[in-house]
Order: sequence, then structure tokens, then C-alpha cells
Amino acid sequence: MSDAKRKLEHIEISLREDVVYTGECRELYSEIVLIHQALPGISLNNVDISTRFLGYELNAPIVIEAMTGGHPSLKPINEKLALLAREYKLAIGVGSQRPILKYKFNQEVIDSYRVVREIASDTPVIGNLGIAQLHETSIDEIKKLVDVINADALAIHLNPAQEVIQPEGDIDFSEVLLSKIAVLTRELGVPIIIKEVGNGLSMEVVSKFKAIGVKFFDVAGACGTNWIMIEALRNPEDSITRALGVNLLSVKWGIPTPLSLIETRHVAPEATVIASGGVWSGINACKMIALGGDLVGLARPLLKALIEKGYEGMKKYMELYIKELKTTMFLTGATSIKELRKKPIVLGPTIRNYLEQRGINVNNYLSNTRIRE
Repeated sequence: MSDAKRKLEHIEISLREDVVYTGECRELYSEIVLIHQALPGISLNNVDISTRFLGYELNAPIVIEAMTGGHPSLKPINEKLALLAREYKLAIGVGSQRPILKYKFNQEVIDSYRVVREIASDTPVIGNLGIAQLHETSIDEIKKLVDVINADALAIHLNPAQEVIQPEGDIDFSEVLLSKIAVLTRELGVPIIIKEVGNGLSMEVVSKFKAIGVKFFDVAGACGTNWIMIEALRNPEDSITRALGVNLLSVKWGIPTPLSLIETRHVAPEATVIASGGVWSGINACKMIALGGDLVGLARPLLKALIEKGYEGMKKYMELYIKELKTTMFLTGATSIKELRKKPIVLGPTIRNYLEQRGINVNNYLSNTRIRE
């Protein structure tokens, strides 16, 4: 199957089927308690959610996460997402650029991605390539992938659970790839962002990449779109691989976003960390930033709003998201992202028990790691 057809199937299934992670995410978010201040001591009008990322001043700490590209029919989606990024001055990622490699830098394929930079000219644009593709891709080709869309960073995505279930999946995730990423961090010319695609980053994995110089992470935890489920649905009903995917789903495989965020921040206290994976409300975005995230990312709700309600519907979703984030900050008494990270926060027993077993001292984390200059 062509990469383009696979991407079209991914979008169709993600919008048609219930492919949202069914684990304990709602309960975990309810265990993250920001303390309400009846006298915030500030005006809502003075709440500033701007931040700096990849050399740009953003109006909000939000990344429109990687979704698509690689086929002319997908170009209009990227156009609308880029318009949203430009209008609200948000960061934006493109979908996997593997089709550009497969079709040998065909201009029509490139254009389906490059339109993002052409429209969102004053915001960060993040390129995207799967780590498994590094086996057969040269450093020069990777540099060219960055150059053809004028990207400000390159996300290298780690998706072993998805690839195992994907009918055409790449399953060689051997650690030899670390050495190639080490070279990329030195030679690419733009930052590398290590990201998952829906099953979360562990502190063991983050530590490996931190050791070779990576300073940006996107946790993409298991609270949002479930790519195991999407790939399972692409397999024949009676296939062993589909059954394997269903079984992984039944045990709720993956690290939920709040836990993945804490693990990442714990071992990479100075890194820039994006909390994504089901962070689909501004209220939960506020919790993720208070817990240690620098930015939050989202994808599926924007795509769903765009397809079902058009650009104005997607704008309305973003307006509410930003208003929720500002209002929640206001109710904690925080006028800035920096202040929000210093506000009191209470974690429930499930989170505390998990972190204790992972060797993370909760009180030290809350008082030191998340609060940084």
C-alpha cells in the first residue's frame, strides 16, 4: 500500500471510529488538583499565556500536532491548519515526511507539506520522520527534508506499538539508531524533537536521548488517539495481528500523558517538554503546564472540528481552548506560564503510588523539578 493511501485511511478511521484511549486518563486528570483562589489577586485581563519556542514568540503555549501530508488531496487540510497557526500564532507540525522520501522529492508531494510554511510564515514549523526510517535515510536526505519545508525543528517519532500492528509496519527499533540521532543533533542545523505518537515516553527512553544531546521532547502519552486501535482496524478481522492489537488495547498499553510528562521532566529538568496525547481542553492544558510542561499539543479535535464544521468550527474550538486555559490560570492566581508552575498542586493516590514505584519522590518533584527558571 502506498504511504498516501495509508494516510488517507488513517484520517478516515480516526474520524469514523471510536479510537480514543480508554484507560484511566479521566481519573488521572481529576487527581491533578490546582488550588482555587477565591481572591486571585489579579485581573483576568492581565493573564498572559504567551511563550517563546524555537526562537518565536507564541501567543499561547500550544502546538498543532503533526497530522498529515504526502498527497494532493491532503493539502487543503494542511492549509487550514496552517491558517489557524498563523491566526493564533501557534506552533505547528507536519505529518510524517516519509512520502517525500518514497516519491524521491516529488514537488507535488513536497507542496502538500510546504504549504504549512508558506502560510504559517511567522510561527514555528516542525518537520517529522519516523525513527525506523533512519535505517535507510542518509543524513543529507534528512537535511533536505528539513530544507524543503524550511522547518525550524525535526520531530523524530517513536511508534513501536503502532508499527507492530500496522500491516506495513517497520519493526526494527534497535539502539543503533541512537548513534544516527547523535549525529543529527550535531549536524542537522535545527533541533531534534523526540516524540511518541500515543503511548508515552518513559524516563528510561528520555534518559538515552538526553545523553546524546537531545533537548526537546513531546511525550504524546496514552490519553488521546490510539494508533494501536487504528492499525488494528486496518487489518483483516480474522488476522493474528488484529487480535494482537485488540489484546494490547485490552490491557490499556501505554503511559498516560500526565505520568509520561512527570517521567520526562524528572530526568530532563532543563529540556523543553511538550505535553500531548489527549490534552483536549484548556483546563487539562493548564494542569499539564502546572505539572511541568512547557507547551501542550493537540491534533484530533482540531481535525474533527475542521472536517465536521469547517474552518470557523475549528476556530471556535481553539477560542474555547484558549479561554479555558486563561480562565483556569486566573482562578489559580497566575498571570503567566512561569507563575503557574509555582502555584500549589495536589496529586491523588493513583499518581503518587505510580511515581513511588518508579522511584520518583513526589514532594521533591513538585517543589523542585517543575519549578524552574
